Amino acid sequence: MIVVTGATGNVGRPLVRTLSAAGAEVTAVSRRPAGNELPPGVRHYSADLTEPDSLKAALDGADALFLLLAGELVATGGDAAGLLGAARAAGVRQVVLLSSQGTRTRPDAVPFAGLRAAEDAAR
Repeated sequence: MIVVTGATGNVGRPLVRTLSAAGAEVTAVSRRPAGNELPPGVRHYSADLTEPDSLKAALDGADALFLLLAGELVATGGDAAGLLGAARAAGVRQVVLLSSQGTRTRPDAVPFAGLRAAEDAAR
C-alpha cells in the first residue's frame, strides 16, 4: 500500500489517480476532507504533518510513502525526522520526498533550509 500526503493538492491529486488507475492500493492523506475528489477504493485520512502522530493510522500496513511537505512545515523547519520516524515505526520501506532543485543549486538560501533538513532526514 502506498500512502500519499498532500493527496488533494496539485501534485497529490493526480498522483493518487495515477496510482489507483495502475491498480495500486492507495491511502490518501490531507488536512481537509477529500469529499468525492478521490477515485473509488482509495482510503482517506485527515492528518496534520506538523503532528507526526496524526499520520500513524494512515501508515498502518503501508509499504511506501510519498511525502509532500506543506509550505509552512518547510518554512519553519518542521519535524521531517518525526514524520520519517513514524513511517519507519509503521514498517514503511520506501519514502519518496518531493523536494526542490534549489536545495542543491542554492545551498545557502534560507527558504530551502527546511527541505534540506527533510532530505537529510530521508537519507
